[in-house]
Amino acid sequence: MIDQTDRKILNILSKDAKASLKELGNACNMSPTAVHLRLKKLEDQKIVTGSKSLIDTYQLGYQTQSFIGIYFNKANIYRTVSKALLEIDEVVECNYTTGNFSLLIKVVCRDNKHLTEVLSNKIQTIDGVARTETFICLEQTFTREIEF
Repeated sequence: MIDQTDRKILNILSKDAKASLKELGNACNMSPTAVHLRLKKLEDQKIVTGSKSLIDTYQLGYQTQSFIGIYFNKANIYRTVSKALLEIDEVVECNYTTGNFSLLIKVVCRDNKHLTEVLSNKIQTIDGVARTETFICLEQTFTREIEF
């Protein structure tokens, strides 16, 4: 189980993965060594599984972000299709869902032409994919982690 101090550490790290042990310690009234031990415990429990930097893909020329619903032509192919999608660099997120489609994926492309190529030549050619429904994101208003 995690306590309030663990939650505070997790909330800080969810906003700034580069927060130093000293910064975490100051926020929690603990020594950096004590924070390190808590982080090790959270990692051992698989609550913390890594850290990442957020990269503004738009600034790097990837200006089309879309969400694509994938419909299967037969049941029980979720894992096979998911593995094939993992091989497509432009697919940055994959979710098995309820509702009209079986998978909802997030795709990042340079432009609409690039998106069309990814859809036609990579996603729609996967065995078991019956059809897709694409939603182009006009603006990402915000993204955040949940508070603990």
